[in-house]
Amino acid sequence: MFEESVPLTISGEKVAGADGSYPVFNPARPHEVALVAPIASSGQLDQAVAAARASQPAWAALGLAERQAVLQSACDLAMEAVDLDAVSALLTREHGKVLVEALFDVATTAGMVGALAPLVADALEPRSAGTSVVERVPHGVVAAILPFNWPAAVMGNKILPALLAGNTVVVKTPPTCPGAVLTLAAAIAAGLPPGVLNALNGPSPELGVALVAHPDVDMVSFTGGVSAGRSVLSGCAAHLRPAVLELGGNDPAIIGPDLEPSEELAGRLIEAAFTTSGQVCMAIKRLYVPADRLEGWRDALAETLSHAVIGDGLESEVTMGPVHTEAARDRVEAMIAEAATEATEVVRPATVTEPDSGWTVSPALVIAPEPSADLVRQEQFAPALPLLPYEEIDEAIAAANDTGFGLCASVWSSDADLADAVATRLAAGTVWTNAHGMSAMDHLAPMGGWGESGLGTELGLEGMAAFTRPRVLRRGSL
Repeated sequence: MFEESVPLTISGEKVAGADGSYPVFNPARPHEVALVAPIASSGQLDQAVAAARASQPAWAALGLAERQAVLQSACDLAMEAVDLDAVSALLTREHGKVLVEALFDVATTAGMVGALAPLVADALEPRSAGTSVVERVPHGVVAAILPFNWPAAVMGNKILPALLAGNTVVVKTPPTCPGAVLTLAAAIAAGLPPGVLNALNGPSPELGVALVAHPDVDMVSFTGGVSAGRSVLSGCAAHLRPAVLELGGNDPAIIGPDLEPSEELAGRLIEAAFTTSGQVCMAIKRLYVPADRLEGWRDALAETLSHAVIGDGLESEVTMGPVHTEAARDRVEAMIAEAATEATEVVRPATVTEPDSGWTVSPALVIAPEPSADLVRQEQFAPALPLLPYEEIDEAIAAANDTGFGLCASVWSSDADLADAVATRLAAGTVWTNAHGMSAMDHLAPMGGWGESGLGTELGLEGMAAFTRPRVLRRGSL
């Protein structure tokens, strides 16, 4: 039993939660306390926002090059100050993801400063508009509300462009796995002026609601579920406050009629669907395959999954950890059971090391479920993938677009003309050809969803600009 303690960060200081603490449990061994997490009080929320407000003018007054230098130094020092192996192990214990994913999650921040800074520079570049000049300036204080699935990496996607653009930030961590994020935020904040970066945590949604509603917060950047996103948007609307919302998806992938099942492609599809036990917003959630090759694709995907080992992410032989919570496990098992009543079959070939321990889910391929099944209609956010047969490509495109979500989609084909024709008809903010998921991300391109997948964008030039607002300078003559 580990029971590590982690601090909040307010105005450059590491502090305990004024409202006490609570245990965070290991999803692989739910009886095991992974850490003791602090509970921020309403007074500490006010202090964090006030510190961000007080430090923002001086931070914004620095030039972009100077902010970049300070932020890069802070991130570099943070990577030296923390034990990345220990923080990664903490993330695995509190989250459930395998250790290699946890290490990638916590180690990406420092390298992103230099990658994002040119995009921020482009976003901040003044432009002429008739007789006027349009410049972009920071909002002020940004609230960054993080998800549980990739908390450290998503924190970097939010705080780095926000800080480079001249904002200050208050981070709200995911309550079910706050330890690694609080540790990294404290280390980065130590190299910044006090108040530029603050981090809060609490076990209930009330802290996030209060942060969104705080009168001195100027913008909200949120990643999470649809219902929580609606709550955030409602809170922002009450104050006419801008928000960027990334709310997940139900991503379709269409296998073209020209492709034969193969081990290599099956491996790529499984990776795109089941990274982090399927708990990735841009993971493949529905796979459309030609009806006459359904069995072949089933067999190829099942063969790939047969090599997966499910269990505690700290164990070297394990390739997939549990889902994050008991509720997530129960939800996806209910989805699989419901879909199985009408499906051709359910294939679960992976090895589960401790089937009765933790929130482990044996990855499932659900063959030909009804299109009305929850597993097809909703975002499962777990390792269960429906394989849906189609006769004609137009049928597959219509089914892929038959969703309220619109984050990502993909088409897989060796016929470039066919792939391009299908891609342009898929209704999603990002459409890939012969790629999908985290390995296909491009930080130079914006990431944002349509419909219930959210509002606004992250990354790319558009994502950098979201952390600024336009100011028009119009000069006349006397």
